[in-house]
Amino acid sequence: MRVRIALHEKGISFDIREEDLKNFSQDLRNLHPEVKVPLLLHGDRVLYESAIIAEYVDDLNPQFHPLMPKTAGEKSEVRLWTYWCNQQFKPDLDKFKYGISRFKEEDCVGAEDKVKKHLEKIEKKLETSPWLVGSDFSLADINVFPFVRQLSRIQPTPDFLKSYPRTMAWVNSLSKRPSVINALQK
Repeated sequence: MRVRIALHEKGISFDIREEDLKNFSQDLRNLHPEVKVPLLLHGDRVLYESAIIAEYVDDLNPQFHPLMPKTAGEKSEVRLWTYWCNQQFKPDLDKFKYGISRFKEEDCVGAEDKVKKHLEKIEKKLETSPWLVGSDFSLADINVFPFVRQLSRIQPTPDFLKSYPRTMAWVNSLSKRPSVINALQK
């Protein structure tokens, strides 16, 4: 979703090749050393890891609707949000969502409390701005949004989400962006 949103935001046309996540194609195996998705082929360049691909997409035409802020400080904030999301929020979210069906029971202890702490971080940031970094929609929003959205789509919806009204308003607002709507369509 991150890559698709970035591509749509930048107005870059692209083709999608879906993979069977239980039986990866030989083409993917030949292109990606870890055999994971997403993967971007751009000319003879092969890129993987969604946050890296999204930043690459922004760099293709940085003047058109930039997704990375201009200052070094704000760029570092985007990268810190992305790092936090990938290294802390997403792993804890996965433990909360999937529990012992995917993880050892001891690894899932406290997962809900950890997710709540992550949501508090987002909620606090959204007290002062409608965006995670700076005064505009950025790669920070693109990189964090899909995972908060996943949490809000769990059925039944976790009651504790009501404690994070700014975060849920942010998810609802981003869900109405044309790039997100288009990214969700196959």
